[in-house]
Amino acid sequence: MQATDSPLPLARNIAESVQALAEGLLAAEYDEQDLAALLRRAGELTREVEYYVCAAVHDARIKGAGWEAVAEAAAVSAATARSRWTEKTVRRRLERRAEERSAARPQDPAAHPAQPHPDGQDCAPGERPAGKLAAALSHLHRSSGLTIREVADRTGLSPSYVSRILSGERLPTWPVVELLAALVDGDPHELLLLWENAHGMTPPARQPLSDAAARLNAALRGLYLAAASPSPAQIHEASGGALNLATIKDILRGQLVPDWKTTVAFVRAVDAKPADIRPLWEAVHYAFLVFLDPIPDASSEPPSADADPGSAPTPERRPDEDGPPL
Repeated sequence: MQATDSPLPLARNIAESVQALAEGLLAAEYDEQDLAALLRRAGELTREVEYYVCAAVHDARIKGAGWEAVAEAAAVSAATARSRWTEKTVRRRLERRAEERSAARPQDPAAHPAQPHPDGQDCAPGERPAGKLAAALSHLHRSSGLTIREVADRTGLSPSYVSRILSGERLPTWPVVELLAALVDGDPHELLLLWENAHGMTPPARQPLSDAAARLNAALRGLYLAAASPSPAQIHEASGGALNLATIKDILRGQLVPDWKTTVAFVRAVDAKPADIRPLWEAVHYAFLVFLDPIPDASSEPPSADADPGSAPTPERRPDEDGPPL
């Protein structure tokens, strides 16, 4: 990969978060929330802007910008720019952001079971959507050729409970999802994101690169299942031509970790929301930043566009290219 092709569009991603926090602050003003709440929101916004600046400098450096250009853009001296946004400083701040986001959300599915229904059945609170999970399980069920009675007999669940799970009226616990997936030849990993989203949960931000990439690929296939497994040609058409057939097939095979633009196009083409997949995409790119160290050394100029990028894999690499698969 050339230095001008940044595999880590971190600034754009954080800018979206800045926008959301700013909108939250404005909504709090309209709601006439108390000063403490307003200042808390303002503090969160300020911290996110600071993270954005680090990410923007990082992205510029990856694209080949020298310290003089960074200094001019920031209206500081080159020496100040070098000391303010060193490799270690940028990484530490982005790691801190990842830790803050991870600490603010549940991390272990087993630690957050579904809420029990009064009649003993598993049920999620009414405000948590189960539609995507139900759609994926229902598609797998139809493909298996089994009747609901057969599923119930083989799993030990009641037919009415199975029916309600498949219709989205009941949200099962994770062990039940695993049981159903195994019975209808599905992969539970592909259903995990759907189950977490239905429970209002978010995956951890800090994961090894290979684990993060595997979770992202599995989640994309889960959204594909929820859309009843459209053909690559149908996905291509639904994307408005933004995705070619080779890219679609590589995503579905787990041979490509797409950039954010490609991820958004795929997710929308299977009738899902980019926000549902974004935490997993972030986890891949934070892992890439932390473990593969793509940030240029502060004491040297960025590599030229035709320089040898080395053998380290990037999130866009396929297993059939040079280097190991993700």
